[in-house]
Amino acid sequence: MTVKKLLTVVQVLLILVFLACGGYTAKYFYDSHKAQKGFEELKEETLSDAAGGEESERDENGMLKKYAELHARNSDMTGWLTVALTPIDYPVVRSADNEYYLHKNFDKEYQFSGIPFADCQCADGAVNTIIYAHNMKDGTMFAALADYEDRAFYETHKNIKYDTLYDEGEYEIIAAFTTKVGAKNEFKYYEYADIGDEKKFNEYVNTVKTLSFYDTGKSAVWGDELLTLSTCAYHTSNERFVVVAKKI
Repeated sequence: MTVKKLLTVVQVLLILVFLACGGYTAKYFYDSHKAQKGFEELKEETLSDAAGGEESERDENGMLKKYAELHARNSDMTGWLTVALTPIDYPVVRSADNEYYLHKNFDKEYQFSGIPFADCQCADGAVNTIIYAHNMKDGTMFAALADYEDRAFYETHKNIKYDTLYDEGEYEIIAAFTTKVGAKNEFKYYEYADIGDEKKFNEYVNTVKTLSFYDTGKSAVWGDELLTLSTCAYHTSNERFVVVAKKI
């Protein structure tokens, strides 16, 4: 093969790679846009259910009415999570299998971005509810959590709203940190989904405070309810970004 022909082949291959990458990127953002549209429709449904009455109005079994229809649509729903002024404004589900909703939407159909889901060990009323979601490159799902590395961002986003099906909840952030899965010094925060005693609770709180990027001036004591949000971090491979808050 002559040099000229070789260069032509290389050029063709580069063009094909470029087109393939472009197609993948286009599909990625299209799928993400479609997913966000679906979440917006779910949100509109809760607003519609709350219209004409109080946000905290309940049905006969005590469930908040604004979530009743969505729960009837998917009984895995456990609540709704919101971090104001960020894209984080999603329903939360829970399955017996933590991997079930990694790439499924609210209606259990394939969706690459998945949906925020609570750890399967976190029963209703758990001392520490851990919620996981992907860190999407377009800024959706839990991508905004990584902004908590910057204290200035924390100062304007100190609180998290997490409603269960039966209770509206406001949480204040006590720590934000990263940890690398599999590292010798890894903090296995995911093993604290079911905190059953004061010693383990204090161990968790002290560790997340020590690992935190900065001192929030907030802490928690036994008897407080904790909320832990987790996503992938891209500083290094297998890293996780974690934000911990306590119920006000």
